[in-house]
Amino acid sequence: MFYSRPSFVPHTKKMAVGLPAKHLLNRIYPSWQSSSQWTDDPDSRQQMEHARHLAKYVFPRQYGLENAFSTSSGSSYGSFRFPAYMDREQEIKNRGSCKTPKRLKHVLDLLEKLIWRHRKCRYQLLLDLACPSKVI
Repeated sequence: MFYSRPSFVPHTKKMAVGLPAKHLLNRIYPSWQSSSQWTDDPDSRQQMEHARHLAKYVFPRQYGLENAFSTSSGSSYGSFRFPAYMDREQEIKNRGSCKTPKRLKHVLDLLEKLIWRHRKCRYQLLLDLACPSKVI
């Protein structure tokens, strides 16, 4: 987070601090948006949907999705080229809806907390605390 180049938010003059803009947590709740917008509690049903969606990224093998440890026989990536797993939206959409495995149900609460903490974290304040700017 602190060791990457800062990136600009498209079509604005704001700088994105924290996780990259393409990261799933930023696609769910962008950290660069004003924190006053996120003061109210989210809908619990929607929050659990986001947690289930995040679980498909964290545990792709449990949902039958492609992962780095097993390759499908029909993959056209070549012998040494691996696909980028940063964006799996099309693969998840093609797979359709599926049940959450029983062994992952207790993890959903942790993933929900992860999303909540990412949503509430003020990355700019952390950055200012860890690396105060010398420019005034």
